[in-house]
Amino acid sequence: MLVQDDERPVVVGYDDSVESRRALRWALEEARLRFLPLLICHAWQWPYPMLSVTHETTAVIRRMGSHILERGLALAHDLAPRAQVRGQLVEGSPGAALVGVSNTAELVVIGPRGSGGFDELKIGSTTVQVASHARCPVAVVRQPGHLRTDRVAIAVEDAHLESAELGLAFEEATLRRATLLVICLCPEDTDDIRPVAVRFNTNVALWEERYAQLEVETMIETRSHVEVLRQAADRSDLMVVADRENDDPPGLAIGPACQMLLREAPCTVMVYPSQAWLTSPRKGAHIMS
Repeated sequence: MLVQDDERPVVVGYDDSVESRRALRWALEEARLRFLPLLICHAWQWPYPMLSVTHETTAVIRRMGSHILERGLALAHDLAPRAQVRGQLVEGSPGAALVGVSNTAELVVIGPRGSGGFDELKIGSTTVQVASHARCPVAVVRQPGHLRTDRVAIAVEDAHLESAELGLAFEEATLRRATLLVICLCPEDTDDIRPVAVRFNTNVALWEERYAQLEVETMIETRSHVEVLRQAADRSDLMVVADRENDDPPGLAIGPACQMLLREAPCTVMVYPSQAWLTSPRKGAHIMS
């Protein structure tokens, strides 16, 4: 089945773990809110480092992967019988598969860890890989650690409100009919925040004109960015964050603040990639299911 260029799907990584089933439910609702199809993706690979693998053993592993994908499709059908849902079985690692499909996705949804992780693991290597290298926003879905707040939160650096991730936060809050909390992160050594405050409030007002129906709260902070983000996540259902801050070392694919949220946030975290390819129109492509 073909996905049209103007109908980029919401993609969810599925491996039949508790976390992936939770991510599937969240992704179904996100696709419904966006009026987009859902693509359930499962990756299979030979699990042992052997030099040669027979055709028969490969076929067995592939059938096991196909069975897991079928379970995900059945769950999606049970939860939302009218939803437009497709499946894709990919040979290779889960991280590479989801990064690859992200080029033609509107959003990739994934759990904090997969079936191979242990109970104490807060964030798995696959999730880190996808959040670090995906070419579209990535939602890491967690079991809420607090009661529902009906709030989406985002923090921007030094009143830089032209950022694409801020537009994403406004859209997500609008879809959910939630309050949006916009936090201005000032450098900790800022002596006079008044110029920043004026610019921040002026720019937020412009966004509020575009989203007149949305309730917006604002804060200006000079405390540690990590501390501010952690507290905002404690008060929100969804935290939107860029994968890296402006002053993060160039070699980092994902910055310390984003890493902290992925490990510790008690809510779902949506990571917006800052890669250069997002500044130009994405090329259309098709996904075969």
